[in-house]
Amino acid sequence: MSIRMWGLVLALAGLFAAAPARAQFEVGGKKIQVHGFFSQGFVLTDKNNFLTMKSSDGSFAFTDGGMNISTKLTNKFRVGAQAYARNIGELSNGRVELDWAYGDYRFNDWLGIRAGKVKSTMGLYNDTQDMEFLHAFALLPQAVYPTDLRASNISHRGGDLYGDINAKKAGTFSYVFYGGLRSDDPRGGYRYGLTDGGIPVVGSVDGYRLGLDLRWQTPIEGLLVGATAVRVTTELTGRLEAAGGMPIGIRAPGAKNMRYYGEYQRGGLKLAAEYARDYGRVDFTPRILPASQIDTRGWYVSGSYKFHPRFEAGAYRGQYVYDARVSRSLPANHIDDTALVARFNLKSYWNVKVEGHFMDGVGNRAGTRSFYARTNPQGLAPRTNMLILRTGVNF
Repeated sequence: MSIRMWGLVLALAGLFAAAPARAQFEVGGKKIQVHGFFSQGFVLTDKNNFLTMKSSDGSFAFTDGGMNISTKLTNKFRVGAQAYARNIGELSNGRVELDWAYGDYRFNDWLGIRAGKVKSTMGLYNDTQDMEFLHAFALLPQAVYPTDLRASNISHRGGDLYGDINAKKAGTFSYVFYGGLRSDDPRGGYRYGLTDGGIPVVGSVDGYRLGLDLRWQTPIEGLLVGATAVRVTTELTGRLEAAGGMPIGIRAPGAKNMRYYGEYQRGGLKLAAEYARDYGRVDFTPRILPASQIDTRGWYVSGSYKFHPRFEAGAYRGQYVYDARVSRSLPANHIDDTALVARFNLKSYWNVKVEGHFMDGVGNRAGTRSFYARTNPQGLAPRTNMLILRTGVNF
């Protein structure tokens, strides 16, 4: 773990010790809210190393934390920002980043606007995936929420239009329309995977995101359904190692990300399901490599039940398919993941999770998802069993 990450850990630890007293204070008559979270995990796998961690030996390199501050300048205008850092194996390495920072003006229930660096609404949990305390699971289903590719989907630099429309007996309809420049992490899984595939990135990863999320809080109490459509462009320059490091331009002119989802909550019960499809074309300049098509799929179903305020248990089943045009039965074209979790709430702000994963398949060595050639030099076994212990605090 880097010195910067340890600094964040110590700073957060001090604040968490005084969390109830420091969550809100006043400056010049304005209420300032401060919130934060921190989690530490341990990952052990029986064979393959997972998410660039040396998990086959047991790894504590599974750490993240963030702190945000916000205030209402008027009854309708709120501003805020969050700093975030994580260290997952060889990814991110404790790099502290401005996770989000924006102004939010709410004209009325059906129209609001946000501008700045904004979390991208995509599916059920994209914009809350870092807040592990909100979820029963230690690791969200990787078929739809890949931890290594967080930076590719988490935010955009631009703006949102959003609102809620009360249709009375028909329920409530919500929308978010957004656009802006895509996010990037110079130490993230997207770049790490390209390097594994023999094309390390030189410079920045550029492009834009344009998305629309529609969701319906149905008249059935606790039932939510929705869909997200996103258009993403990506432009970068890499070095083709197979051609002596020759510079090569890579451009995905209009990839599409589709998400369809539903969630049901009643009492202590929570059920969820999502389906994801990402597809498009990748062009290379010069055309030393042929244009390629991308068509990846992912889905999961999950369920959890809170038996007691201090205990919750859950499970999910998910599948990721690297190329839907090829047989899904090939170990190098899919990852099937079954997870079981027990969550213990020791305090209102402190939880411990024990989670087991039973995975079949390894995705694709040329892809960026979960298993990487660099951290598995011995080759990849077709199946992986994994134990995750994770504890988190928040205020």
